Amino acid sequence: MKIFNSVVRVKILALLYGLDYCEFGYLKEKLNLTDGNLEHHLKKLEENGFIEMKKSIVGSRVKTIIKITEKGRVAFKNYIYEILQLSKI
Repeated sequence: MKIFNSVVRVKILALLYGLDYCEFGYLKEKLNLTDGNLEHHLKKLEENGFIEMKKSIVGSRVKTIIKITEKGRVAFKNYIYEILQLSKI
């Protein structure tokens, strides 16, 4: 699956896997990405149904909340399982 060809997208899913949700700024800081780069990868994950994003206005700023979907959770778990199986060869 092409989603897992990107180290950034794998890291995003890894961070989200252990959380109920997080804010855009949290991912940006943890992954040391620019707004545009992070937005690009989040868009790819959202298009494939792996995450959901909700934007709201707080004061004069846009707040973006990101959550992994069940589809994303299952896909990431299977990806990790496959990687671990390779280590047993």
